[in-house]
Amino acid sequence: TLLYGALIALVQQNLRRLLAFASISHVGLVLVGLFALNAQSVQGSLLLMLNMALASAGLFFLAGALFARLGSSELSAYGGLARQVPRLAFFFFVFGMASIGLPGTSGFHGEFLTLLGAFNAHWAFAAVGVLGVVLSAGYFLWFFERAFFGPVRTAAVAKMKDLSWRETALASVFAAIIIGVGLYPAPLLSVTEASVTAAVRHANAQGEQAKVARVAVNK
Repeated sequence: TLLYGALIALVQQNLRRLLAFASISHVGLVLVGLFALNAQSVQGSLLLMLNMALASAGLFFLAGALFARLGSSELSAYGGLARQVPRLAFFFFVFGMASIGLPGTSGFHGEFLTLLGAFNAHWAFAAVGVLGVVLSAGYFLWFFERAFFGPVRTAAVAKMKDLSWRETALASVFAAIIIGVGLYPAPLLSVTEASVTAAVRHANAQGEQAKVARVAVNK
């Protein structure tokens, strides 16, 4: 799921479809952390789910703003957006960096803990996770470069308006939480630490009991 979603997102020419498949890929990374089944990976998965609620929601919000202004989500309708709508471009970049786990954003700690826990479970899990992260950086940065830089391709882009003050205020709230969690995730980790540790301990105990039962049956 992680790699399949990322590879499809990499070749998308439609922004909303790209974000949809990127979300599928990110859920795959969450599952890697959950099934690695140690405290680090599970806490990382929880942070990744929080980051999806922030970064993905912010990106879909901006994709909607672009569609409302241009009537299209196709890459062919974009180009040179950063020059025409700098506020929208800035927030799109911040949310995108959070989605690919840039240090200082809410996505970094979740990805780091998930990959660290996955490596402790098995190096192959971590290898798949790292490849997914690399692909996520590829599809976002490639689309961002083509859509927001270069020459203005259409008259609609040349005339479009930047985010309104209401849209800017909403995007600012998302960005503030993303940066706040990225710089200081300790409160969230402390809230989930006890329950995650207990859940992992219980799951591992159940697994050991199941192994003992299977051995007894085989004998």
